[in-house]
Amino acid sequence: MKSIINAFIRKAYRFAYLGLRGWWFVRRPQTHGAAVALWHDGRILLVRTSYRLRYSLPGGFVRRDEPSEQAARRELREELGIDLHAHALRLAWHGTVPFESRQDTIDIWETTTAAAPTVCVSGREIIWAGWATPAEALSYRLLPHVATYLRAVAGL
Repeated sequence: MKSIINAFIRKAYRFAYLGLRGWWFVRRPQTHGAAVALWHDGRILLVRTSYRLRYSLPGGFVRRDEPSEQAARRELREELGIDLHAHALRLAWHGTVPFESRQDTIDIWETTTAAAPTVCVSGREIIWAGWATPAEALSYRLLPHVATYLRAVAGL
């Protein structure tokens, strides 16, 4: 029964995402997002969502009047069940990328952990999470801002 519910929720995410893509195409908005680059032992935690074919970092949109760092920690907790303390992150990258018919401004916050945290993938919004070196990650199909960030980290 749970797998049927998860499949239904994945379809809902996909339809909502396609609807947003259409809305963005018409409106050409400016959006603001925040993501977390979580590092452990020289590897970064990547995720795959149920509605995109590209790999990304845990993250999402910044809510109105929400600090970017808080949004990044909220998204990490919501998506993977990882809870970071306030001020555990440092701003590592900020940029605006034309993507999906919008100007997407992204803040990438990063931290390094001594022990790999337990990652909880729900199978709904997030369908995969795994660790990769920057070189491995750059061989994947990444969202543009993640690729730009990783090239900078790798010195490419």
